[in-house]
Amino acid sequence: MGRPSIDCAINDKIRQPAIPSLPSGKRWHTPACDVWRVVGSFCLVTATCSAMRPLAKAKLLAVSILISYACNFQYGYSSVYLNTPIDSFKAYLNESLVRRGWDMTESTYSWMWNLILNIWFVGFFFGVWISPFLNDRYGRKVGFIVMNILSLVAAIARYLATQFYVPELLFAGRIMVSVATAVTYQSQILYLQECSPTKLRGFLTFFSEISFATMCLLGMFLGTKSIFGDHINYLLGVVVIPCALFVIALFPIPETPKFLLIVKCDKVAATKSIQFFQGADADVDSVLDEIAKEAEGDAEAKSSLKEIFTTPYLRQAVILSCLTLQNTVALWSLLLSSTFFLTDVNLNESVAQWSSTSMAMCYTVGTICGAVCIERFGRRNMVITFASLNSLTLVLYVILAAIHKSVSWANYGCLVCLLMYGYTYGCGVGPISWFLSSELVPQRHRSLVQSLCYAINTLMVVITTFTVLPLYNVIGAYAFIPLYIIPSTCSLIYLFMYLPETKSREIHEIVNELKGKKAPKQIGRVYPVPPDYPPSF
Repeated sequence: MGRPSIDCAINDKIRQPAIPSLPSGKRWHTPACDVWRVVGSFCLVTATCSAMRPLAKAKLLAVSILISYACNFQYGYSSVYLNTPIDSFKAYLNESLVRRGWDMTESTYSWMWNLILNIWFVGFFFGVWISPFLNDRYGRKVGFIVMNILSLVAAIARYLATQFYVPELLFAGRIMVSVATAVTYQSQILYLQECSPTKLRGFLTFFSEISFATMCLLGMFLGTKSIFGDHINYLLGVVVIPCALFVIALFPIPETPKFLLIVKCDKVAATKSIQFFQGADADVDSVLDEIAKEAEGDAEAKSSLKEIFTTPYLRQAVILSCLTLQNTVALWSLLLSSTFFLTDVNLNESVAQWSSTSMAMCYTVGTICGAVCIERFGRRNMVITFASLNSLTLVLYVILAAIHKSVSWANYGCLVCLLMYGYTYGCGVGPISWFLSSELVPQRHRSLVQSLCYAINTLMVVITTFTVLPLYNVIGAYAFIPLYIIPSTCSLIYLFMYLPETKSREIHEIVNELKGKKAPKQIGRVYPVPPDYPPSF
């Protein structure tokens, strides 16, 4: 894997819009000068957003949505489709064994079901480590397309498994999907981060979480008895055609400009990629110059775990990313076991059964609200604020669960806490946590750092998911304190102290801050102004 030579670097001066000069005699720290800085920042933002023509804006938005759903259609859907029609899958496994002349016992069903359900974590963990090999050596596009093809094969295998009662195919299909989505999720984040204009990077990357949330919601709805809950062949077959269409749709999308310039050292291809994503009128020289700056000082050809752990700023980036992801650990236990938690506090069973779907709906609404706010309030403010609210809702849940026997409305308060958790998670915690690592490190370390952080997070999810129900049966809702509340609180303290703001900043500027280097004073950098609200292109 080659590195850009001096000939590859773009040395032209960045072309920026004219910025009003400072009033004479004013020093940088004076209030009057602050006004001029604000005006200057506004000029920079306006120039970035207005440079794109309406057709280019629509194209960038459509491509971002396509990339997001090409990954998360399978990822979100496959994460939840098993959780609603449990009785139908039990009947399917029983019929599969009966056709072979075997008897289904509770112990047989238990180990078969747990194997099919939990093999997801094994496949995902394995796929996380395949990602750097595919995405760094062959490119984000190759990794994305190859694993989408594997995802299509898996979708067909799962459908055939239900048609011909072959549970082995269902098992194989599930593990293939988990491996594929682990890679495509990282490819998708890299695409959205590396192809977006800096001022819109957070907004467009939010589509990853929006698409994931909507597909989780769709999977839950289609799994109900009134739709496909009693027909699991339809439930699993409905994804085959969309998966095939996504594979076809991905081929015309070019490789990311950062990979083409930094890794392939192909300025011509990088230029075409920038024009594809940001429009023919994009300031190509400026974009290429910023990409070249990101590669400066990186002499090594490839990243390694040893380098990541022994380099202070890379190690700090991993710590910050893992601690941010720590705040996502509780979601799946709460989302998928909410019925159990709410019936334990004596909430009406019919109401409790809809809690998972309602929580997923709040999560989806939250992601849409967060996308509108991300470029206005910034990553740091949003992730710390909403992660704190997440922890507070869990604290309130523990208190209400403890008093539910003496306070009649406390069980409904517990339901509200879970709904609020889903909303605040979607607003900032989930979306930002999953893409933050890609904004803290240079391009050549990005995929490996992502994989490392995602692998650690997967282990934490597995540990807490398998621990929460047994511990809950022993100490009740107090189980949330050691598993979720204390780790989240500790992570928030560290994030408050050390997490830099990444909004509207080039990657090389963020990396220099982590290295402890001072960035040169620039009007648009010192006092950044949020873009239009909601963000416009």
